Amino acid sequence: MNSRERVIRAINHQEPDRVPIDLNPLHDFYLNLKQYLHLDFEEKVKNNFAMEVVPHPLVLQKLGVDISSVKLGSPTAKKKVARGDGLVEDDWGVLYRVVSQPGGGSYYEVVKPPLKDAKLSDLVHYSWPVPDLPGRGEEAEKNAKALYEDTEFAILGRFGGPITETALYMLGMENWMIRLASDPDFMEALLTKITDIQIALDRIGLEATAKYLQIFKASGEDLGMQTGPMYSMKMFRNQLLPHLKRRFQAARKYLDSVNPSVKIMLHSCGSISRFLPDLIDAGIEIIDPIQPHAAAMNSAYLKENFGNKLTFHGGIDIQQVLPFGKKEEIETEVQTRINDLGSGGGYILAPAHNVQADVKPENIICMIDAVKKFGSYPLHT
Repeated sequence: MNSRERVIRAINHQEPDRVPIDLNPLHDFYLNLKQYLHLDFEEKVKNNFAMEVVPHPLVLQKLGVDISSVKLGSPTAKKKVARGDGLVEDDWGVLYRVVSQPGGGSYYEVVKPPLKDAKLSDLVHYSWPVPDLPGRGEEAEKNAKALYEDTEFAILGRFGGPITETALYMLGMENWMIRLASDPDFMEALLTKITDIQIALDRIGLEATAKYLQIFKASGEDLGMQTGPMYSMKMFRNQLLPHLKRRFQAARKYLDSVNPSVKIMLHSCGSISRFLPDLIDAGIEIIDPIQPHAAAMNSAYLKENFGNKLTFHGGIDIQQVLPFGKKEEIETEVQTRINDLGSGGGYILAPAHNVQADVKPENIICMIDAVKKFGSYPLHT
């Protein structure tokens, strides 16, 4: 099978020739990986505020990865004015600074949440992002068409950003948590406005690319911590889920009119198993990244309880095994996830989050080689 055929079978809960592979690198790891692979072709490497990079098709082909992503382009009509203080401002008015980490890699850290002291009335006059600007969809359409016609990759679309995390960045973490509990009217208005904008960005991306896609990723909403959910079930169901569901259903309605075979993916880190039944009911068909050592995220348990309705994406530990593990430990990790999640299809193997700079390229190569070694169907568990 080629990569697209392999992924289509997996997300339809059928067994392909082998377990599909995906990879989402951060900027510094990506540069290290290209150097390790001796790929020195010219490339303008772009990263977003999460430092994520969409790998060049030649890199993916060299590795044997099965999925490539498309995103919205930058608006041609909007120009950012350079700041004199070294900070960077995103479209939502959040100010960041770049911080280098001791273990390698750089990250954008929020230094000024613009709505930290905002009142309900301030939301009316705030300078919100304008979705419908020229240039957003054209680049996505061009890239998706080229991937569809010129490569064999499965194509994943990522357009609007997160809902809950955008609100968190605009308020600051402490204010976000306090006001969720104490100021429901303000939070409802804020989340409604953010959701409207993210749905509009999704629409632009889907109108440009839906006919080429196999997966639509409805951004990332981190709902869990290492030790448990970040929110109570009451707070999740009453204050967060309605906005997420509205977004998923808007995408599903459009996809059903253009390309009903596209599956909807959600990214959420941490311990989120208690939220999965509600997310499935809301329209999620693929869940990422399966943080395997978070509480209540045992991969065999997830497959047994949700494997008939969800495809699992991720699962390979990136907290200990990929940064620090030896070859035997990486192979054991791969075998475990394939054995737990791969039966009957419904599994795309990938690191359990973006690949950080502290991961050696040879460990990712080892992971991919192990999939090719142990991931052929029928599985031998």
